[in-house]
Amino acid sequence: MRSCLIAVFFVFSTLIVFGQSSAKYQTATITEVKAHQSAPDADTKPSYDVSLKVKNAVYVVLYTPQEDTGTAKYAAGRDVLIFVGEKTIRFNDQLGDPLEMPILSKKTVATTNKSK
Repeated sequence: MRSCLIAVFFVFSTLIVFGQSSAKYQTATITEVKAHQSAPDADTKPSYDVSLKVKNAVYVVLYTPQEDTGTAKYAAGRDVLIFVGEKTIRFNDQLGDPLEMPILSKKTVATTNKSK
């Protein structure tokens, strides 16, 4: 009886896990980080224009960190997991908190096939 209950629980938990729709996160490479040019105002937080390369597209997003520690300037070359929405890109920061950044621009780039 106990093994039967365990088997039923296993089947239902598997169905629940595979039945959920999950957001499709993709790996992106940060290719460039520039200070965002905005109107000079003492009350605004520093923001950055961050270029993210995903497959054959490069997105430029506006990143405004909660606290500006200056680490965003040195993020070029880092890979991050992102979810590309219609007007925003979502990712989790180092603490696992989700952040959404507006997409400023998108351009398609040619992919290069490396053959050995």
